[in-house]
Amino acid sequence: MTSICSSTSSATSLFGCRTPSLTSKRETLDISGSVYLISSDGRTINLPIPTHSERDPLNWSSTKRAGAFLALLVFSCASLIVVQGASLMFKPLALEFTANVLLKETKPFGLTILLSAPTLCMGIGAFIWIPLSLAVGRRPVLLLGSLMLLLATLWAGVSKTFFSLLAAQCFQGLAAGAASSVTLLVLIDLTFIHQRPQAIAMIWSLGGVIELLILSFVPYMADSSTNWRSFFLIWLVPCSTALAILFFFLPETYFIRPAVAFDGRIIIQSSTEKIKLYESWEEVPGGKALPDTPGRFGELQFWGTTRGGWKAMLACYPQIFLCFLNPLVFWVAVLEALIFGSMLSIAETYPTVLTDPPYLLPIHTVGLVNLAGAVGSLLSWPAAGLMIAAITRRLAMKNNGIRDAEYYLPAFILPILTGAASVILYGLTARNKWHWMWIYFSYTLNCFSFASLATANTLWVTEAFPRWAAPAIVVVSGLSYMASFGISFAVVPWVKSQGYFGANIQLAIMILAVGFVAVPISFWGKKLRQYIDGKWAVNEMGALRPQ
Repeated sequence: MTSICSSTSSATSLFGCRTPSLTSKRETLDISGSVYLISSDGRTINLPIPTHSERDPLNWSSTKRAGAFLALLVFSCASLIVVQGASLMFKPLALEFTANVLLKETKPFGLTILLSAPTLCMGIGAFIWIPLSLAVGRRPVLLLGSLMLLLATLWAGVSKTFFSLLAAQCFQGLAAGAASSVTLLVLIDLTFIHQRPQAIAMIWSLGGVIELLILSFVPYMADSSTNWRSFFLIWLVPCSTALAILFFFLPETYFIRPAVAFDGRIIIQSSTEKIKLYESWEEVPGGKALPDTPGRFGELQFWGTTRGGWKAMLACYPQIFLCFLNPLVFWVAVLEALIFGSMLSIAETYPTVLTDPPYLLPIHTVGLVNLAGAVGSLLSWPAAGLMIAAITRRLAMKNNGIRDAEYYLPAFILPILTGAASVILYGLTARNKWHWMWIYFSYTLNCFSFASLATANTLWVTEAFPRWAAPAIVVVSGLSYMASFGISFAVVPWVKSQGYFGANIQLAIMILAVGFVAVPISFWGKKLRQYIDGKWAVNEMGALRPQ
């Protein structure tokens, strides 16, 4: 796969030779975000290289990996559906908590806090779950999140007061934060570099489809009077199923690949997923790795610590701060927050638009707008997964087999354009009273935009900065969900002030303006990320595979 350059150095990377005594870490390159992926004969190289360990997720059978993917999908759907269920049960909730003006059970909040508070907690969850996964592993974190989801859903189902329900939904949101963040790290653990676009697109697409299909029928789970609790009690079954499937089908995926002997030399894979070769074990940093020692309960072990331990968790937080300052990460976080805002702009107002004249649609028909969203989410899989995988492969072949992170930038084009188009179309339809099908179509575009952008963002931040993969996902996921909390309070006053078209056209302009940043990044992004990586990426605890 690689050739050895003649050098006085004992270690050689895929991008050339180095002499440790004469060159710095930045100069030796490890160019973070650039990997040799296509061989001279056109074959795709499987990177990272699997080890012989049974704990290495890249060594698992297709059936075992499919089971792990199923566990992630079920947990993601169960958590994201339950935090959005209240949005389609406003009538029974309002009858119980706001019908009596004298009691004012929701004071000082409005009923809409049941929609926005869980998303805030999802954002907070990203700042807790991902760093924790660096200390104890992915499996314990997801099991804890799933258990929290089950208990919080039971709590919501038996709640007697508004604030009890609000607290339960906040814990549901906190648990869902694990599904929307740690799940992405597990997918990366499970896949080779060239498989990641399809795997990440699949989880966002299929998860969105299942979620939106089920949300279409939530109004039928809640009695038209005041029996909103039936939805949460029914949803205990999916939550219990998610916990069981995670326990039995998802072994630990956090795995640091040790140095291995190959063809008379020693191979070690860096945190940027590049290969270095050594002549003897004495030259390998840390020496020869000890053999695998399975835990007491094998793959069903619930708790443990990684090699980095709690130090890795603590080291992640300064990296999160640096990612906030990193313009190449902060840019996509802002873009995702705006796309999320566009989704809220439609989702918070379409029930009012469709139930008012001239449409006067019944609430059960209004809920079926989620079916249109499911179509858009499904279409994001080939657009953000299959197509981007083909594009990056073609660009890498033109670049002598080297895949630069900037080759993922075309993945942003469609979500930016469709995200802006969706709110423009929705604003025009709501203002001019066009046929209600245009509102459904605008939501199709919007859900396509959200799912495909989430895929593009994940690929960009993890492949451009593999040393910062975990904290970068924290910033993108956490910031977007926390920003949506603020946006949710602004949507209705914004629409009242500017009108449906005025508010949405302003949002579309912001999406296009922020999205346009991708153009200069495509020209100068490589130099900028090399500079950022060389200057700041000293601590590697937050890497995909810290060494």
